[in-house]
Amino acid sequence: MNGEFLIPIFLFGGTAWVLVVYFNNRHKERMAMIEKGVSASDLRGTPMREWLRANPLSSLKWGLLAMFVGIGLFVAEMLDHVFMMRDSVYFASTLIFGGIALVIFYWIANAKLKKEDSGS
Repeated sequence: MNGEFLIPIFLFGGTAWVLVVYFNNRHKERMAMIEKGVSASDLRGTPMREWLRANPLSSLKWGLLAMFVGIGLFVAEMLDHVFMMRDSVYFASTLIFGGIALVIFYWIANAKLKKEDSGS
């Protein structure tokens, strides 16, 4: 018995502590807003729909990243299978292909922004 009983204690205790701190801070923030005279309707957060609508290119970015990370893992599997490479090829390939995806996204977003600026 090497202290294995501490794992669930820390797991549940840590989760409870994070929740208590979150709700306590949220309560303090709301009380401060009420004291300053902010209306109750301003206390509501931004709906998820509005947050997602703020940047339509976000879906493109995450889609490219997920697709290229998947391609990177596939390439790593092929390299490991054919050339008997070690496990480090998975990490490296994932980072390389993820970086390529973000560079492609940058090019697409930059071209779109330039097109919108010149069209306005």
